[in-house]
Amino acid sequence: MVKKPLIFKPHEKFLVLEIMPSGVNGLFLSVDEDRNLIFEKFVRNIDLKKFFRSPVRRATQQSWEGNYLFKGHRKVIAVADSSLATTIPIPVDLVREPADAHIEISVPELENLIAQEMAKIFNQCRSEAAERLGIHELDAMLVGEKAKYFKVDGEEVVNPVGFAGKKISLLLDLTFTTRGIFETLQQFFNAPEDFFFAESAQVRLTSIARARKLPLNLVFSDHGTTSLFILERTKAGHPILYREPFTWSFDTLFGRVAGEFGVSDAAAREMYGHYVKKGVSESAARAFKKTIDPAVDELLREVEKKKLKGFLYMDAPHALPFDMPYRHEGVVFEELPLAEVLQGLGFGAGMQGGTLSAHELSRHLLPFLEAYFDKSDMEINQKLRRRLHWLAV
Repeated sequence: MVKKPLIFKPHEKFLVLEIMPSGVNGLFLSVDEDRNLIFEKFVRNIDLKKFFRSPVRRATQQSWEGNYLFKGHRKVIAVADSSLATTIPIPVDLVREPADAHIEISVPELENLIAQEMAKIFNQCRSEAAERLGIHELDAMLVGEKAKYFKVDGEEVVNPVGFAGKKISLLLDLTFTTRGIFETLQQFFNAPEDFFFAESAQVRLTSIARARKLPLNLVFSDHGTTSLFILERTKAGHPILYREPFTWSFDTLFGRVAGEFGVSDAAAREMYGHYVKKGVSESAARAFKKTIDPAVDELLREVEKKKLKGFLYMDAPHALPFDMPYRHEGVVFEELPLAEVLQGLGFGAGMQGGTLSAHELSRHLLPFLEAYFDKSDMEINQKLRRRLHWLAV
């Protein structure tokens, strides 16, 4: 069961941006006093540069010492495709001066220790991020730095400040994006207010983890690419995201349909859509199943090859051709449990104005929930974020 959150922020307005290689979609929503989600508008193919250049929007983004000039400000939550943003987790051990071991840790000391470690690891992390994103190192921009999972001399603490000890251990999450995305959203990255930006696959899995036990697996298959993301616990007990190639895609399935029935790719997709919605006769369904079974077997073999365990989610605009949940060799295929996550977090069942598909809804609301209940605003992370402002000028 998902624990009830302690903080509820009613009457707030949000814009959830999903940034993909093919374009940007945005969901405008708000939350009422009964914790119902109110869907105001869904916009496809947003031109972000023009959108944020609007004189009215520029005025509402202005702030003075962190306070918005207009109460109607809409908080922006942005999640980027894993080809446009990536987060690198780095376990860090900070060793204090022997003379300081009995002195309580202060925020300035912790900030300086992390900054010293960053100077050692930054170039290597930037190089890895650039390789993941397929760009030049100079175009990999650090836009997020977050410390979490603290220990002092091996003992877990929520916040090391105020404790005494010889060694501070933590996990440092470094989020990079492309120069193009950074320049488009620079006003938000450099703003004094909180701005939630994350890699979409990671934030969706961490949101699902509110309702499901780890490990969790997400196969992302869209925009011509297929990737596997695995969220599981390390030996230290902390969740961490792994990325692996995944060779299967829906193109394998559509190719068999097109070849067998002598139709175009578009027609094959349409035929498949009718089949999964059970919109064909029983005899036609049997013939269609026989055609696509080899492609489905390829998917299951790939799952076996990866030795996956736990729940597996297919994030794609197409449904899989079997009823959910579907169990295979220790893996449970199931639909994204959006309703369970919402219920566990105390949101009402009534979502006003919702006309999106289940796929689009999950892709926007799961990141929204993580941003809404984000608890990473401890003072040290605020300090680290301010350091990024100077780096990003």
